[in-house]
Amino acid sequence: MTTTDLCFMPAHETARLIARKALSPAELVDAVLAQIDRVQPVLNAFTVVRAEKARAEARAATDAMKPGAVLGPLHGVPFSVKDMVNVAGERITFGSNMFADNVPARDSVVVARLRAAGAIPIGITNMAEVGHKGTNDNPLWGLTLNPWNHAFSTGGSSGGAGAALASGCGALALGTDRAGSVRIPASACGVVGLKTTTGAFPYPELPDLLDTTTIVGPMTRTVTDAALMMTVCAGPDRTDPWSRGAPIRDYRSFARPQGSLAGMRLAWAPMVGNAALDSEVRAACEGAVKALERLGAAVEEIAIDLSAAVDILFVLVSAHAFAAYGGRIDRFADKIDRSLLQGIERGAHYTARDLQNAMLGKTVLFRQIEGVLARFDAIVTPTLAVPSIPSRLRAWEPITINGHATDVPRRSWFPYTHPFNHTGHPAISLPCGMSRDNVPIGLQIAGAWHGEDRLLRIAAEFEAARPWAERRPML
Repeated sequence: MTTTDLCFMPAHETARLIARKALSPAELVDAVLAQIDRVQPVLNAFTVVRAEKARAEARAATDAMKPGAVLGPLHGVPFSVKDMVNVAGERITFGSNMFADNVPARDSVVVARLRAAGAIPIGITNMAEVGHKGTNDNPLWGLTLNPWNHAFSTGGSSGGAGAALASGCGALALGTDRAGSVRIPASACGVVGLKTTTGAFPYPELPDLLDTTTIVGPMTRTVTDAALMMTVCAGPDRTDPWSRGAPIRDYRSFARPQGSLAGMRLAWAPMVGNAALDSEVRAACEGAVKALERLGAAVEEIAIDLSAAVDILFVLVSAHAFAAYGGRIDRFADKIDRSLLQGIERGAHYTARDLQNAMLGKTVLFRQIEGVLARFDAIVTPTLAVPSIPSRLRAWEPITINGHATDVPRRSWFPYTHPFNHTGHPAISLPCGMSRDNVPIGLQIAGAWHGEDRLLRIAAEFEAARPWAERRPML
């Protein structure tokens, strides 16, 4: 086995080798750091690489492997953290000059839980500025490139995490998702991305703790690893009110495929009110749906219009941006991403009525989705309307679908993702194909609140029937 093979090995397998003393944490961390050294100059997936700290922690983890020692389930396994989740002593900048010098004193709850399980933070991954868009560049750290095809976007705003996973720079990553920011890069980079139920992973750093929209979620190359991260990270914490009542489960038991989805009822929604769907994406997702049917699932195509979600998104995101960053414009205007600046300025003009109508619109969406889930176990959609968009396309420019100009990315590229943020439902993106441009295509499966167990079961059966994780980009 080469060191590159080691870098692409799933976390549950490296953890098993470490537990058997067939691999040391120091060897694994050294291999991943060497891979980062190889790809970081090209991809720009990381903002901070904790090389010396990670090596020291890996040596300590290796020394701790004494006879009779009780090891955590992720002992010595490296993971990366998006640049808006706190890691003590590291620069967490939100991809923004406004927060360039921010160094938190304490780990976020989920980072602390991963550390308690024995995992080692390897670095901080790049993102869109303050997570405001679905692509992955910012004025502070620059553009992240897609490992599969540099001409196309990684997706965002957790694009650094997607690029790192796809290129073998660790098997586990923490992303965040407000409108698809875990699932968009998971789809475009060919990895697994789970938007967890609101509160499943505590996230007390949020300025609005009572909002249902933004979550922390796992990004991995395999469904089993996503289940492992759920097992370690999910559950209540008193600092996050939405987390109270979140179940603590061994999610790994749901990610063991049995070869059947008999009895499962799935709603297939190829369109959700959007104007267009790329023909390659439709073909790949329809093939994936047929694979689910062959596993025994009963699939019914449904018509549902969730297009109101994008107007709700524009109001809520812009109003938040104005409240959070409007007071910084005088100082940082020339150092803020133009599309973020536009959002801040737009937020200044929304009225209280606009804001309340957007919040009421979330209730309508929730009832629509619950109406479907009353009849089905899960909702299946494409993750994105096109595999990816040009890496340097700007957030206010229209995208092209099937040769025709459509609308801006928020309306036309990821209409499938943000409805589930507004409503709090979990949703997972799985690789299901490859485009002629050598960009991965993703399938999204959404389910009931705290229904990650069912989503992981469906995902694991699909992954076993249509394996993907052995594929590697030509780096």
